[in-house]
Amino acid sequence: MLKVLIVDDEEINRIMLTEILREAGYTDCVEAENGVQAIEKARDCKPDIVLLDVIMPGMSGLEVAPLLKAMSPECHMPVLFITSLDDEQSLVNCLECGGDDFIAKPFEKIILYAKLAAHARSRRLSLEIQDKNRSLTYFQQEVERNHRIVEHIFDNALAHRGVEKSYFDLYTQPTTQFNGDLFLCEQSPSGGTYLFVGDFTSHGLASAIGAIPVAQAFTSMTKRGMAVQEIASRLNALLYSLLPADMFCVAAIIEISRDGKQFIIWSGGLPRMAVKTADSLLRYTIDAQHMPLGILSDDEFEQTTQVFQAQEGDTLLVYTDGLMECQHPTHGLLGEEGVEAWFVGGQNVTSAALVAKAIEYTGGLAPDDDLTVVQFCCRPFEFDASGDKTIGGVPFTLSFHLQAEQIKQSKLIDHLMGIVNSVPGLAVIRSEIFTVLTELTNNAIEHGLLGLSSTMKAEPEGFIEYYELRAQRLANLTTGDIWIDISYPAHPGAPAQTKQSSVPPQPYQLLEIAVRDNGPGFSETTVKNAEDEAYGRGLALIRELCQQVDIADGGNKVRVLLKV
Repeated sequence: MLKVLIVDDEEINRIMLTEILREAGYTDCVEAENGVQAIEKARDCKPDIVLLDVIMPGMSGLEVAPLLKAMSPECHMPVLFITSLDDEQSLVNCLECGGDDFIAKPFEKIILYAKLAAHARSRRLSLEIQDKNRSLTYFQQEVERNHRIVEHIFDNALAHRGVEKSYFDLYTQPTTQFNGDLFLCEQSPSGGTYLFVGDFTSHGLASAIGAIPVAQAFTSMTKRGMAVQEIASRLNALLYSLLPADMFCVAAIIEISRDGKQFIIWSGGLPRMAVKTADSLLRYTIDAQHMPLGILSDDEFEQTTQVFQAQEGDTLLVYTDGLMECQHPTHGLLGEEGVEAWFVGGQNVTSAALVAKAIEYTGGLAPDDDLTVVQFCCRPFEFDASGDKTIGGVPFTLSFHLQAEQIKQSKLIDHLMGIVNSVPGLAVIRSEIFTVLTELTNNAIEHGLLGLSSTMKAEPEGFIEYYELRAQRLANLTTGDIWIDISYPAHPGAPAQTKQSSVPPQPYQLLEIAVRDNGPGFSETTVKNAEDEAYGRGLALIRELCQQVDIADGGNKVRVLLKV
């Protein structure tokens, strides 16, 4: 029940008001006979409504009213003046000093009840608002505290290292406190660099929540020198298990070689990348080839990569869709073509300059999406490699004999790499080993045992037909053998197909990988279309990575030498 403070210097008036209020159900009444006493009683009992006489000895009601109002700054406390005054100026003075209404003497019960009921409603509403404001304030403080904690964790978990500051022109701009875009950069054991540029669905904390597990997994895998294909596959499995069905991460995973001139790229859903020459001419663009991370299961996920060559002084541009989706009031969407036009518009177009152009393009409006723009000017990395492990002086040979049952396994290469990685020092070239082993084993399966021809993949329809036929023939495979031998140091052999006419003595050792199958074999023309592209896989990729490539026994055996 609401508490009412009755302030009047005449006792009879206080008694009458108290009895009238009790009849109306207001049983909690407090009386005060002057202004000073009213302030003391209000401080002790905290009334909900005050009935205040205007004319009293000492402090008048006009003096007391603002003091009473000040005692309830967060919640409306109605003050109703009790007065026999009826001139306009007196009434105006009552309102100006904080009064909310008037009760005329002599008292009329009906009018008094109606006014009390009306002001009681306003008091109750004000109390409810106060209570909700307190709850909201507490909630806001909790949210701010949690945000500070999460921000601290993010800052430590995603702390940018010196690699990107020294070699990459990076600009990031979130639309909220937490960035749904993610940029990661790690040094590879072989002296190059790994990049991850990703964009999670939506914005804010919900979209950024996947960044921490991705960053931790990415750092762990790159320290072990895992191949881009492996990293993509494992990050996809991680996000597929963690994220809800309506969330995913468009991303590009890039490994840049130590000389800064080769890119191994897995791209899923990210806007197409671009490479320009030192003269600001567009050398080529790189379209995404796959679905974003976190959508497909392990069996559906495609981990194939693309390999691109560049020249020293070329510049690689990677960005998230917040840049290309900027809207002009008249010209509409900026698009990939617009970004590329700006990119080649000069020799010193920084990432920050591209974002500034985008904001100008929108008429000064802030972007609707998180922005990440990163550029790499191709040059060698000069990392301290003193901590790199080397293979010990004990020679070794790892031999595998795969039959139809093992060949059908979807994670065949992962199983093989688990054994290969047990050799100390091979992490330095793990990425190269994984790529070479994957390509040689796939060649042995697809062209050696299954009799497929890469010429089928010349057209998009043929590409689909190729892999449907591959799946069908592999499922029906009952006989077939593949032998894989990995030896260190490499056994000497005639350089049948080398990058140079001979292989002169070098201050490094060579790792030999030989893959042999008992199928019909294949000729180089069987996989020719892969070499006709400016980029590609198969033997073209293997020749880029290896010091020597030998094809023997009618295509049934391929032997390569990798620098260690």
